[in-house]
Amino acid sequence: MNSLKGKRLEGKTAVITGATTGIGFATAELFLAHGAKVIITGQSQERLNSAVEKLRGDNTGYSVHGVLADVRSIEQLSSLAETTRKLFDGHLDILFVNSGVLGKGVPFEDMDEQEFDFTMDTNFKGAFFTVQKLAPLLSSGSTVIFDLSTAHNKPRAPYPVYAASKAAGRSLLRSLAVHFAPRGIRVNAVSPGPVPTDLVKLAEDPAELAKRFAASAGATLLKRAGKLEEIAQTVLFLASDESSYLTGTDIFVDGGLSA
Repeated sequence: MNSLKGKRLEGKTAVITGATTGIGFATAELFLAHGAKVIITGQSQERLNSAVEKLRGDNTGYSVHGVLADVRSIEQLSSLAETTRKLFDGHLDILFVNSGVLGKGVPFEDMDEQEFDFTMDTNFKGAFFTVQKLAPLLSSGSTVIFDLSTAHNKPRAPYPVYAASKAAGRSLLRSLAVHFAPRGIRVNAVSPGPVPTDLVKLAEDPAELAKRFAASAGATLLKRAGKLEEIAQTVLFLASDESSYLTGTDIFVDGGLSA
């Protein structure tokens, strides 16, 4: 994973929500390889333990901890903040707000309140309060990164609530970039295009979803799906000092799909 010379996050601390698989896990791997101390979160203790074990591997010098937290729970987010404070001596350099769900692919007319709330509570409300609860640990030079989606700019049926939740996240990052600027804290986002993650695989009927996913990948200018490592590399850039003049920015990593 460490294909670049030098460790770009040496000595920095990072929290990555929803990082037992997918983009979050790939980003945690990269952060650790670049010298960061990392906390990952998940909703299953078994998956957390497995993810931490894989991330450590044979690298005894890696500092990685798993914390059980559902972003829909304010109480659990408060507990995450307190655990982070203790593990990182009260300071957090990088917050990657990665937790999210695709939700069920149903037409607008068939969307029910329960599914609407589940998607919005995870993707938008969860993101909002994740930042709010961990904000006291941020200081000048810290950075917040949202994992959004090109869907907020180029929605595809039948995911109207998913697209709306990501559009709300895009608006939130702009507001927070303004809010945190006086404190020297940067807020940016990465918006992936079609990337094969467990979030996608578990969303609905596998065959139908595979068909839609293939169509999205074929619609990109590069005519392929993205790789987890390609998204993680962009998050690494936003987390590092190399992006020190970027805030309020949403980087589309989508193979040209939005073009």
